[in-house]
Amino acid sequence: MFDEHADIRLNDLVKTVRESGYKANRSSIMRHLMNELLQKLGSSEEVLPKAREIHHSSFYFEKGTRELLETYVPFRDRNATIEHYILESYVPTSNRELLFDKPDEVETWRIGMARAAFDKLDGLVNEVHTKGISRSSLMRDAVMQLISQSANTDARKLITEIRLQKALHEFENTFGSALRAPGRV
Repeated sequence: MFDEHADIRLNDLVKTVRESGYKANRSSIMRHLMNELLQKLGSSEEVLPKAREIHHSSFYFEKGTRELLETYVPFRDRNATIEHYILESYVPTSNRELLFDKPDEVETWRIGMARAAFDKLDGLVNEVHTKGISRSSLMRDAVMQLISQSANTDARKLITEIRLQKALHEFENTFGSALRAPGRV
């Protein structure tokens, strides 16, 4: 049984394969994915560790980021998904100004990942070698990229929309929904 995100992703894969002119259904896609996974695991010379040591660290994000991520990644899978993304896919954005962005309204997360994910972020900080760009900057960038990839749109735009909707809802609760135009009674 899949979560909603995996179910949608599987349906999208079926659609993409069919649009490419091949016959496909959910079962054929799953068979292909399982074969690819087995080949990768079988050809891997590394022995997977039985247990891995998880390290925790707190990071600061723009308020609404966690809520948005959890629309695409279930809470129980959040840390593992972030870790996997950092280890397998993450490359810092080429727009250095985005890396300098600090949250206006802060929410703090405690994220637990394998030491290797933290080491990769620290290595990337050294590669970027720019004062003011830290592990936290890269973590925010990685999570934004993960959300953008999952949503197929810019995560910063989505977070701004969520914050705007909440502000409008708060305004409506405070002042009511019937707004009068200036100068009218």
